[in-house]
Amino acid sequence: MTGFFSTMGARLRNAARATAFSVMGVVFGLAGLGFLTVALWIVLAVNEGVLVAYTVIGALYLVLGFCLMALGAQGGGADEPRSAAPPSEPPKDPLVQLAEGFAMGMQAGRAMRERRD
Repeated sequence: MTGFFSTMGARLRNAARATAFSVMGVVFGLAGLGFLTVALWIVLAVNEGVLVAYTVIGALYLVLGFCLMALGAQGGGADEPRSAAPPSEPPKDPLVQLAEGFAMGMQAGRAMRERRD
């Protein structure tokens, strides 16, 4: 029983570590996105004007949002069970299929004969 709890503890530690690194990655990614947004704003505002800067950055975030929503709608995360297709039988040799068909026909014929009697 102690092996079960030690295994469960190790899994929980690994899950906590993975979650912490994921959260840190999101935080740093958002900070980087903020800095890149400010840099793009400065470049566009200096070269094109404030109205164009607003329009370009707004359109960029709109397209990014639609892309992320489309990815989210495509398919669930790892928590959702996916319906797996039932395993198909491997293809049989044609001679095996012929023999099975013959045997089934013989059984059907015997059953018909027994019903008549």
